[in-house]
Amino acid sequence: MRMIYTLFLLCFAGTITYAQSLQDLDQYRVDEFYKKIDLDYGTLDDDGYPIDHIYVRTEVDPGDYQIELTDADGDLYEIKGTNLYVTFMGYFGYAGYGTECILKVEQYSAMVYKLE
Repeated sequence: MRMIYTLFLLCFAGTITYAQSLQDLDQYRVDEFYKKIDLDYGTLDDDGYPIDHIYVRTEVDPGDYQIELTDADGDLYEIKGTNLYVTFMGYFGYAGYGTECILKVEQYSAMVYKLE
């Protein structure tokens, strides 16, 4: 599990400077973080259908990260370049092939701010 945090930090570590206040940006409260786990060939779900991955709840270390979100399965949004995914408490909208954002993770909450 620590490897996920390390990978995430290596991809997005660094000081992020803001040209404008975060309060001026559209903001979205994160509900949960998930990591994608690939499964062995031949794994089946409860109904006997083949599946190749699952999403497992995970945590992200506190900090500010510049990220790019893309649409994923169902209500999930992928943090591009990682195996991490996020859901929101409200409606985030269409992220398409990439929406630039700031992710601010605190001890008990996380917010995403759209830069576009």
